[in-house]
Amino acid sequence: MTLTVLTPPGEEALPLAEAKAFLRIGHDGEDVLVADLAAGARARLEEAAGLALVTRTLRRTYYAWPTSVMRRGIALRPGPAASLTGVRTVDAGEAATDHTDRFQLAAGRLCLRPGAALPSLSSGSRVEIDFVSGFGAASEIPDDLVHALKLILLDAYRRNGEVGLPQEAKAIIAARREVLL
Repeated sequence: MTLTVLTPPGEEALPLAEAKAFLRIGHDGEDVLVADLAAGARARLEEAAGLALVTRTLRRTYYAWPTSVMRRGIALRPGPAASLTGVRTVDAGEAATDHTDRFQLAAGRLCLRPGAALPSLSSGSRVEIDFVSGFGAASEIPDDLVHALKLILLDAYRRNGEVGLPQEAKAIIAARREVLL
């Protein structure tokens, strides 16, 4: 399984002005550093939480159908998956067949529509699932995640660029984790 970014976020999750204000930096001399640290903090938070903060279009590629697609569906990660844009099989000769109409997105999971059959997958073929993920624009990211992002940024700034995961940020991420039953 691989993940490919088809359309990157149009903006950073924590705007430079907001990052500088949180760090109490009142000059432009460290703008490049702060922007780089903010991007690193976002990447660290997204990785730890399994989330996409700002909307982007992604592709998950599988070389066999995951077994859960027939039962409860495939959790599209990073979440939150907002919309499904395409499901296709691609054979060994690179011929693609669209199957989007057989699937639906339900609570962030790719599920077969009622009565639809799972498309067959021949040897050497792959499945490509394209979806939009993220909370929206930077202004739409939930406050707790913005706070965690700022904490990670502050920690990285204090540690000369080493991006870690402070305890308070870990607690926020843990509270957001999806519990699988």
